[in-house]
Amino acid sequence: MNPSQLSGLVWLKRRLGLHEEAERQYWGLLLPLFLLTLFSWIDHMIMVPLSAEISAATGLSPVRSGLLVSVYPAAAAVSAFIFAPWSDRLGRKQLLLYLGTGFVISTFGCALAQGVESFFLFRVLSGAFAGPIMPNCLAYAGDALQGNRRNRALTNIMLGFTLASILGVPVGSALAEWVSWRWTFGVIGLGGLLSLLWLTSIQPIATGAEQITIRRQYLQMFGLWKRQEVRWVFAMQFFMLIGLFGFIPHMSIWLTTNYELSASAIGLFYMQGGIGSLIGNQLAGWLLQRGLRFSLIGIGSVLMGTVLMLSTQDLLPGPWMGAMFFGIMLGGSMRMPGLQTILIELTGKEIRGRLMAMSMIVSNMTMGLGGFWSTGLLSMENGYLLGMDRVGLVSMLTLLVVLPLIWLIQRQQRSTPQPAI
Repeated sequence: MNPSQLSGLVWLKRRLGLHEEAERQYWGLLLPLFLLTLFSWIDHMIMVPLSAEISAATGLSPVRSGLLVSVYPAAAAVSAFIFAPWSDRLGRKQLLLYLGTGFVISTFGCALAQGVESFFLFRVLSGAFAGPIMPNCLAYAGDALQGNRRNRALTNIMLGFTLASILGVPVGSALAEWVSWRWTFGVIGLGGLLSLLWLTSIQPIATGAEQITIRRQYLQMFGLWKRQEVRWVFAMQFFMLIGLFGFIPHMSIWLTTNYELSASAIGLFYMQGGIGSLIGNQLAGWLLQRGLRFSLIGIGSVLMGTVLMLSTQDLLPGPWMGAMFFGIMLGGSMRMPGLQTILIELTGKEIRGRLMAMSMIVSNMTMGLGGFWSTGLLSMENGYLLGMDRVGLVSMLTLLVVLPLIWLIQRQQRSTPQPAI
């Protein structure tokens, strides 16, 4: 072997070694972020199939059971405002440790709650602590990684929603049916605790905003609204969610009363939806690498709106409702990586935590409002829930509003240079 071949082999081994080391570091920071996000998603989503059972166990009116779902994001929106400056001041890791601790304690509280009041209290606390977890995990990945690795990490973190649908919700629903819904929350709390312990191993990252006063940080956060592009993105996010979350809080009571389906059957539908979400997420990740963002949001919104409108007309027999879950979550998972990438690229890391917190405030306030506006369209008559067809129609119309907002944001990006914040 001549010297040039030998030096080539040395170069190749070093390159492969550096690649392997980079991959180990990538997964070392990604997995604890992913797992904590996963269990916070399961905690949020598990209320959909369990709300009818928990409302019956605690004495809550079936028509009001959707509030068990809506109170969680409403609390998350308030906590996002409170915690927003601390993400940039303390750093993502430190805040995630505080949030994770509160999430674990409040989830165990849900498992031990004895009545409507105490259960609502712990759901509020769960939302307050768990809600800001995902945006801070995304912000940490945005700080730590660049380019395609960043896009890959954002897509992988969003897979927490998919895995929660495929495994978390079905297993949690089955556990509630076989043993008790209290055990479901206990297992979620244990998973959150183990994720939290792993999170201690990741490295803290300086944001550059550690010395800025809290007052100044709040002023900078509100200053984001001065940018027209930011306002349009948040408006788009609002219409991406307001109709969908008018439907989701009432889905369990609708399927159990009108179709006589059990919580475990609804959990299996979530598994089918999770498969759609997995396909959509992988498709989004592939297209995101090719620069597509807004197209994903537009196509996903139209698909979701069409499925919602058709499925709420009571055209499908009960066993076919899994197709509804598949279509809704396929469309939804196509949209979210594109939205998160747009948000990450709007600012530098010194204010990214507050931008993601503001996005989470918009998101959770919208999800909370969804359960309230749609409740007025529903009524019970002879044990049959009426009004879901109207909810589905409104949901489709709101999702169609996303399309002109995409056009406005793209026009704004083409015509205005991005200011430094």
